[in-house]
Amino acid sequence: MIKDFLLKFSSEDKLVAIKTNDNSFSYKDLFVDANLLASSLNKILPESDKYVPILISNSVRFIEVILALWRLGKCPVPFNLRWTSNEIEEIIQLYNFRFIIYEKELIPELKSTNIQKIEIDNLSKESLIIPTFECNIEAEGLVIFTSGSSTKPKGVVHSFNSLFNSVFNAQEILKLQPGDKILASLPFYHIGGFQIITRALINGCEIIIPKDLSIASIYDAIKIFSPNHLSLVSTQLKRLIELNLTPDKSIKSTLVGGGFIEDDLIIRASKEGWNPLRVYGSSETCSFITAANAKEIKSKPNTVGKSLKNCEIKISNEGEILISSNSLFKGYLTKDLKIEKAYVNNFYASEDIGYLDNDGYLFIEAKRTDLIITGGENVNPFEVENQILKIDGVQEVCVFPKSDKEWGQIIAAAIVTNRNLSDKDLSEFLRERLSGFKIPKKFYFTDSLPKTSIDKIDRKKIIELYKTSD
Repeated sequence: MIKDFLLKFSSEDKLVAIKTNDNSFSYKDLFVDANLLASSLNKILPESDKYVPILISNSVRFIEVILALWRLGKCPVPFNLRWTSNEIEEIIQLYNFRFIIYEKELIPELKSTNIQKIEIDNLSKESLIIPTFECNIEAEGLVIFTSGSSTKPKGVVHSFNSLFNSVFNAQEILKLQPGDKILASLPFYHIGGFQIITRALINGCEIIIPKDLSIASIYDAIKIFSPNHLSLVSTQLKRLIELNLTPDKSIKSTLVGGGFIEDDLIIRASKEGWNPLRVYGSSETCSFITAANAKEIKSKPNTVGKSLKNCEIKISNEGEILISSNSLFKGYLTKDLKIEKAYVNNFYASEDIGYLDNDGYLFIEAKRTDLIITGGENVNPFEVENQILKIDGVQEVCVFPKSDKEWGQIIAAAIVTNRNLSDKDLSEFLRERLSGFKIPKKFYFTDSLPKTSIDKIDRKKIIELYKTSD
């Protein structure tokens, strides 16, 4: 049963569950407060409303709300804190959500009249009847939205079974122990951030919540709290290294995912004591399903590693990565709140293009949706970006398509550089390393590139930004 996993440490008053800059909460404290929230919410939320959106930042309150909703047999639906009011409105109307639990500072003006807003800090804390856990292991435990980098965000539905199996499958690598400290360095509304909570609760770990998710706050949290486990995107890791942060010897693992990650970054991080693991996964796989350490990356450049246990990967005739795992999602949430099955014969079609070598190591070449088709040729933007990043002075780059009457699409590149570079300089460098059709026909120099909430380059916004540029 679900409670056998979630209540394992709930009565521990000396085991720390959460630590912030200002406070520390034991597992007993956390579950007592979550139970009080469950009692209050039980008076407000009708039994018929299963899916409950929440708009709360990385905080103790977020975790308490998750536990409270689970106790009531509800399924939390975390909203992206960076969505505009129009985007939030669109999701609310699409799924006809009737309630939202929110943090006062975050709620935008909403035109919807059919949604009841529940301010988290206004809920009473009086002790009422505490309901027992009603969920079974196959019940829906989370709806997490995809990033929507190429399409509208989709609601990915996970059961408790997939949430917990993801933790168990990763345990062979992470080897989490009660008392281990995990830094909450990713947004809880992304699967990578949310699974930090699940891993901690199941294994009796301490969740360290920094002041916010800025590099400065993450830097401070690492210095002050000396976490054992981190989850970062490549930009975060790169900036921490550039700040000359020497990791504490207590760091057991640093998961690095969320997009393209240079081999050199992982190898350097390993030398400096970060114990990095390049990982691959998605919202649909419930966080990472492969991992590769620096030693493996040295011998297998660009690999994302072998699959975790209980996970099978194969490649379709078209080169698409197909995944079968006990941590796979149930399907996508539809507008009538039904679950639409999204994989066939137990395999999820990832839309990523890649291959397996003879030793079972996986290599990601591109997302199918990211491939640029120019003059009938397929171009992997990450291959081009990797070469541009080798040019002295280039700090960041995004290669993207632009519509073209003659070629259908042409290749363009937006570049952040700290020295003067010309189109000619770039083209000449690339001509020695890439086929002619892969070299960008347009270069745009800029002071910064738009980023997502987890500091990944926002390809969709860049395409829109330069759509009408010459």
